[in-house]
Amino acid sequence: MKITAVLAALLTLGTALRAQDTPITLRAGLLIDGVGGTRSNVRIFVKESKITRIDGLRGPVTYDLSDLTVMPGWIDTHVHLTAHFDPDGMTHRSTTDESLAQAMLYAVENAYRTLMAGFTTVQSLGDPLDRDLRDWIARGDIPGPRVLTSLRPVTTGTGDPDTIREFVRRLANDGADVVKMFASESIRNGGGRALSDAQIEATCDEARAQGLRVAAHAYGTEVVAAVTRAGCTSVEHGNRYDDPVIELLAEQGTYLDPHLGLLWNNYIEYKERFLGTGNYTEEGYALMADAKRIGFATFRRTLANQDVKVVFGTDAVAGAHGRNFEELIVRVEEGGQNPMDAILSTTSLAAESLGLGDSLGQVKRGFGADLVAVEGNPLEDITAVRRVRFVMKNGMVYKNVAR
Repeated sequence: MKITAVLAALLTLGTALRAQDTPITLRAGLLIDGVGGTRSNVRIFVKESKITRIDGLRGPVTYDLSDLTVMPGWIDTHVHLTAHFDPDGMTHRSTTDESLAQAMLYAVENAYRTLMAGFTTVQSLGDPLDRDLRDWIARGDIPGPRVLTSLRPVTTGTGDPDTIREFVRRLANDGADVVKMFASESIRNGGGRALSDAQIEATCDEARAQGLRVAAHAYGTEVVAAVTRAGCTSVEHGNRYDDPVIELLAEQGTYLDPHLGLLWNNYIEYKERFLGTGNYTEEGYALMADAKRIGFATFRRTLANQDVKVVFGTDAVAGAHGRNFEELIVRVEEGGQNPMDAILSTTSLAAESLGLGDSLGQVKRGFGADLVAVEGNPLEDITAVRRVRFVMKNGMVYKNVAR
């Protein structure tokens, strides 16, 4: 969808969204509750932004979704909402050749696509522009998923442990929801260690002191073990680690956000749009192909330990926004994950990993009215997640193309 189409949709939705404050009811043909349970022929009552009641009684409903599967709105714990293709078709890497207004319009477009795909909450890791986008969406001024953002990352250039602590304090003061830390280099540069143990520990310790989580970009046994021992909240990417690290992840309760399919497949599909920019080289692509192969093997070994908290994230970049659900399909069909576990990874478990487990990720009385409905039963055919027919966020209906 082009930016002009998104803007037209915003104008159409604006008044209706603010007016939708009367109690509504929905009937679900099949309900997946987000914590492993299912029910058939269920009514869901919503008032303002909350689910107020769930029953199996007959009666009139506002939205009849009796031929659809309803579940909690999906959560993607790792996206990049400002990543986009320029008018010339190439991936965008800087703000030197476009205005901040143009950059924000692309982010608005990506947010809208993501919401229409059934994702009602995302964690964008991250860009300073995410903060204004987050706040405008939260006010209801524009449609989009609930956004949590890291604003700016901790990198090798941030400095020594004391400087990192000051940097994290500034992030907290600036309104960041999470700290993004590059403990490893980009996989296109080999994915080697980027930060020392002292730098990693300073990041995670200061984040805890500031009430922030830490999402650690990490590859390999050594670095994944280091960020896990330091008490970081989540490991992003994470492939190329050994079995003792799997046990450590389980023991520490660290969330693992692997990226198996959409990220790599998107890079291949749009290779001509990435190649030649930064470290998007033929050598970098070869390293990504190797990471994809190893990632599948690591993922399957990790699933064998059911105590590891595997959450859903895509690392969605330019070209991937609005296709986030493709990662669910790859995890099930190629990675061997149980369909229910895959759905839990993008509902209650993802909410828990973001510190939102007491309000989102479940179809339950008192929880936020974030709902997505798909044609088909994803527990029997995971590709049903491609057929999103209904999206509600905070009790407001943003999409309704039910048959």
